[in-house]
Amino acid sequence: MSNNFKKDLIKRIEEVKKPRIKTIKELLIQIDRLKSQIEAQKRALRSDLALLFNEIEKEVESFPQEQKQEALRILQECKLSSLEFLGILAETVESAILNALENGENIEETIKEITKDLTFETININVDPQHIKNTSKTILQVAANIAEASINHADEIIRGAIYGTKQGIHKSLAKFNETIEFTPDEARTLIIENYETIIQNLPHIDEIFYKTIEEVAQESEPGIKEKILHIAQQPIYDKLLTEAQKAVTSLKKSFGELLKDAPSIKISTDEAKKLGLRAFEIAKEKIQESINAIKK
Repeated sequence: MSNNFKKDLIKRIEEVKKPRIKTIKELLIQIDRLKSQIEAQKRALRSDLALLFNEIEKEVESFPQEQKQEALRILQECKLSSLEFLGILAETVESAILNALENGENIEETIKEITKDLTFETININVDPQHIKNTSKTILQVAANIAEASINHADEIIRGAIYGTKQGIHKSLAKFNETIEFTPDEARTLIIENYETIIQNLPHIDEIFYKTIEEVAQESEPGIKEKILHIAQQPIYDKLLTEAQKAVTSLKKSFGELLKDAPSIKISTDEAKKLGLRAFEIAKEKIQESINAIKK
């Protein structure tokens, strides 16, 4: 009786499960197929963008010298924003950190250099605090995820990523400051996408960076969270804040003089804000307009 009941019960359970399991398996196959298609499309899009950027870069080479530098800068910003859009920044960080772990030598120092360079390349002179935060969080989140899976090297990974990202931000601020100081007056307005936001928030870049680290910590498992917060409490923000304050002082001084001596510059400032240098399509149109103007 009990054996027959058990067999009958198992049979009925299997009958109920069978169509659902079949559907689940079909859906899993579809998910895998969709993931493959998405990756293929991302690779194709990267290739298309690379071709486009190379094409535009060749066209920019024929620009007059006074337009060439600014066009190349815009192009570089577009390249970086497209990397962020495609998630390539995170993928690049992940690949680089994993390679450092595989090599197994000077892990912390290698990761510090990697994250410093990637942070600087992504931010460059676009020191909009929100852009700095987004870039920092992407890089630190990847590092935290890898640290969770590589617990023996977790301290080295986290320390390297935090210090490297901080140094990358510092390097970007320094370059921004140099740009404000030495760029010709007529080109300075093109550097600024959101003047008021930068002036208000950049002096608090130390707090912004610390809060970004805290956010990554809160999203990590307890052991990694503790390590991140411990490193974040170290005195690593002084130089960052000093460079940010210097940049804001230079920015106020430069724009105050520009607006006082040449009121028409205000129009250029407004145009620069509307331009949105990080928007790929708009920047592309800006470059194309310059190309057309030269051809006429």
